Amino acid sequence: MNAPQSVSSLPPGVSYQIPNTRLNDAFGELNLTAQADRVDVVVTLLMEPVKEGSQTGVALDGSESMQSPFGDTWSYTEKFDRSVIDRLTREGKGQLIETDGSKYFEASKEGLAEMKAGGLIVPTKNEVEPIAREVIPYLAEKIDADGGTTAIYWACGEKGDQIEVIGDLTATNAQTAEYQGPENWGHQTQLLPAMKYFVERFADAQWGFYVFITDGRLDDLEAVKAYTAELAGKIQAGTANAVKCVLIGVGHAVDEQQMIELDDLPDELNLAVDIWDHKIASTMRGLRDIFAEVVEENAIIAPTGRILSDDGRVVANYADGVPAILKFSLPREATAFTLEVAGGKIEQKLF
Repeated sequence: MNAPQSVSSLPPGVSYQIPNTRLNDAFGELNLTAQADRVDVVVTLLMEPVKEGSQTGVALDGSESMQSPFGDTWSYTEKFDRSVIDRLTREGKGQLIETDGSKYFEASKEGLAEMKAGGLIVPTKNEVEPIAREVIPYLAEKIDADGGTTAIYWACGEKGDQIEVIGDLTATNAQTAEYQGPENWGHQTQLLPAMKYFVERFADAQWGFYVFITDGRLDDLEAVKAYTAELAGKIQAGTANAVKCVLIGVGHAVDEQQMIELDDLPDELNLAVDIWDHKIASTMRGLRDIFAEVVEENAIIAPTGRILSDDGRVVANYADGVPAILKFSLPREATAFTLEVAGGKIEQKLF
């Protein structure tokens, strides 16, 4: 969906999530659904989860398309163009190849040396390591019941279905560990083995929270959807413990569409349990954004409060407690709302 500019431009009945960059820091997520005579709003209060018996994990995408975000390759400068590729190919100094769904120019040793010397390429920056050094220690210290977060590389090997275990890291270990990529880069990106690794290893955990850092290019999306639906059913039936998975997109060419599909799976398949959420690293306001959907439906954050539309009308009154998930409706012409709570005001524009 192209970013709408007002409520009137929202397709009827379709949920639209306001980007993080436009959210008040107090809120985790804000979803709008336009109806004929109103706009329905669902907004969550952002808070760090407190859950007993938690196990946490962080999985770093080890497929070949992640070599650039890991700083394990080179990026082209503005001097590099099609004429350079054609010339180097004619001279036997490289060739175009297709891998992991994308085309790349693969230079020979001689071609690479020439490209470096001519300023045609520069080393890429490791964008994954700073995120890993922030997320893993935080989960280990703040969330994990054992004080250690399990870190792995996933999508490794010929078929992209292998796992390379980094280890169970404490906050101290995780802050100094190096995250340079796997031993064997994957030729495909299979998410399901990594998801199963955490779910099955920590099946006895009262709550599992797992973060998957990726560029979003998945080769087994339908298999992940099917497994997610099965797991959601088990959680609802009480035969499996609660699990929350968050995808964090990194790199200059994040493919967000598949991440959105997993995020919206409860609507697509009518699931009662929402397992997946997704974030884009470059638009995250801070680490707490990964907990945007980790909200207890019945949690009360204040004894009283109310919601006002931008014309001053009260559209929701919480006399018996303000829930962590707020659900209310605004007039179609509304452009903002205000949450009055605990003697203060939290204002939020819609567009």
